[in-house]
Amino acid sequence: MAKTKTIFVCSNCGYESQKWLGKCPACNSWNSFYEEKLQVTTTSGTNVKLKETAKPLNLNQVEGKEAIRTKTGVEELDRVLGGGIVKGSLVLLGGEPGIGKSTLILQICDKLANDGKVLYVSGEESAEQVKLRADRLNIKNDNIMFLGETDIDAIEAEILSMNPKLVVIDSIQTMFSNEITSAPRNSESSKRNNS
Repeated sequence: MAKTKTIFVCSNCGYESQKWLGKCPACNSWNSFYEEKLQVTTTSGTNVKLKETAKPLNLNQVEGKEAIRTKTGVEELDRVLGGGIVKGSLVLLGGEPGIGKSTLILQICDKLANDGKVLYVSGEESAEQVKLRADRLNIKNDNIMFLGETDIDAIEAEILSMNPKLVVIDSIQTMFSNEITSAPRNSESSKRNNS
C-alpha cells in the first residue's frame, strides 16, 4: 500500500528532517528548507522509501554537448545566459521590486513570440496591468497569451494544452499547489522575512 509522506530538505546541503526547521543543523543556513512529498510503500509492516538517489559520475567520462540556445533579442541578457535561453531550462530572474523585471520579461516575450506562442502567467498583476505595460512598450503581438492564475495544477494543464515556446511565471512565490501545505507568499512578505 502506497502512502504519501512529507519531509523537509535543506536546499544547501540536503539534510532531511521530519519537520520544518528555521536553521539547518548540518550547514547552519537559515530558511533553506523546502517541503518534499515521498511515496512510502508499506510491506509486511515495514516502510520502504522510494526515493531515487543520484550516483556520482566521473566528470571526464561525461560527454559535453553544446546546447542549442534561443536568442532573447536583448544582447546583454543573452550574454549573461551564455548565448540565450536553453530549451527546457528554467531561468530565475530576481531583484528588488520596481527595478523592471516584469518589463524586461514582457520585452523577451515579444521577441520570442515571433517564433510561436508565449504564455505569460501572472499571480500578481491583472491582464489589464500587463496590457498597460505592453502598450507603453508598444508591444502588439497576437502570440502572447496571458493567464491570471496561481494554481500550479491549472497552469500545468494550460501549458500541456497550449504547448507554448516559452512560459513566464510572474512571480513564482505567488504560486501554490494542493500537494504542498505551505501557503504562497507575496514579494513584500518575502522581502521582510529575508531582511
